[in-house]
Amino acid sequence: MKKQNRLYPVLLGILLMLALTLAACQKQVSEETTGSTPTETTEAPSQTQEAGKTEKKDFFDKVFDTSEDAGRLTVRYLYTSTAFMMNGERVQCGDAVVYKSPEGKIMMVDCGNPAGFDEFDPQLQAMGIEKIDIFVMSHPHADHIGSFLKLAEKYPIGTVYYNGHEYASNTYQNAKAYVLEHNIPFILLKEGDSFKLGESVEVTVYNPEKGQTDDVSASYADANNGSIAMRVVYGDSSFWTAGDIYALAEERLIETYGDAIHCDIVKMNHHGNSTSNGKKFVEGMKPKAAIGLYEVIADKTVALRYSVKGALTFYNCQDGAIRIATNGDGKYDIQTQWIREIDYYGKPSADGHYTLE
Repeated sequence: MKKQNRLYPVLLGILLMLALTLAACQKQVSEETTGSTPTETTEAPSQTQEAGKTEKKDFFDKVFDTSEDAGRLTVRYLYTSTAFMMNGERVQCGDAVVYKSPEGKIMMVDCGNPAGFDEFDPQLQAMGIEKIDIFVMSHPHADHIGSFLKLAEKYPIGTVYYNGHEYASNTYQNAKAYVLEHNIPFILLKEGDSFKLGESVEVTVYNPEKGQTDDVSASYADANNGSIAMRVVYGDSSFWTAGDIYALAEERLIETYGDAIHCDIVKMNHHGNSTSNGKKFVEGMKPKAAIGLYEVIADKTVALRYSVKGALTFYNCQDGAIRIATNGDGKYDIQTQWIREIDYYGKPSADGHYTLE
C-alpha cells in the first residue's frame, strides 16, 4: 500500500501534463481555423459595423460646400476606391486632387484610374466646376491620368503640365494626342520652374531634375521618381504634392533644399507606401497634416510615422473626401467626409471637423 501511495503523485503529474498539452493543441487548432491570431492588415474595413449594422455618418455636403471658398485657398482630396483591370493587371485607384484659388481658379493634379471618373465626377459637380484652368499630370501612369479623356471631354482644360517622360502606354499617348488635337498648351515642368494659380497662389517645382526624364525610354514603366513635385503656397500656408517619388528623390530634395520645401500640408508620396515617406523626409517636412490617397492604408508604419511626428493624418479610404482650406495665415480648416473606424494613427473628430494653427 505504501508503494502504491507513492505512485499517486507521479500519476497525477502525468495526467496534468497531458491535460495542459491537449488544451494547448486545441487552442492552436482553433486559432489556425478561425484566424483569431492577431495580424497587421492594410485592408480598409467595410463602411458599416457588422455589430448593429451602424451606417457611417456622411459629411459630403460639408466637404463640397463652396460658400466659404472665396478668399481662401481650398484643396479637396477626392475620394475614389475602384481598382481597374488593364491588360490583365490591376490598376489601383490613384490620385485626384483639386486646388481652388481665392479668386476661384481651378487646378487639378491627376485624375485617378480609368474607373475613377464616375466616382469623382459627382464631387466636381458638387463644387460647381465648369472648367479646369490647369491640369497637372504628375507622371504618365494609369492610376494618375487614367480618366483624363473623360475629364477633358466634359470639362474644358486651359493648360496641361507634364513631366517629360514620353511613356509608350496607350493611356498617356491618347491623353497627349487629345491635348495636341485640341490645341491645349502642353508644358514641360522641371526643377526650378514656377507658375501661378490665380493672382496670389505661387507654385514652385522641385522635381524632376533638369533633363531627368528627357532620355528615359518610352518603354520604361517605372516613371515614379520623375514625378512632378510641387510646393503650392498662399501667404504663410503651404501644400506639398509629388506624385509617386521614391525615398531616393525625397532624400535628394531634403538635402538640396532643406527648410525651403517645408510644407504644412503634405500629400503622402506614392499613396503612403513605404517605398517613400522616409524618416528623413517626414522629419524634414514637419507637416501639420498628411493625406494618403489609396483604396487601403498602404503601410501602417508610414501612417504612424506621420502621426508620431505630430501630423494630423488622413486616408481617403477611411476619411472619405477631405477638404482643407486656409486664408493664407498658416491656419487650416479641415473637414472629412466620414468618421474613420481605424484610429491607431489618430483619434477622429466626432463631426469630421478639425482646426490647425
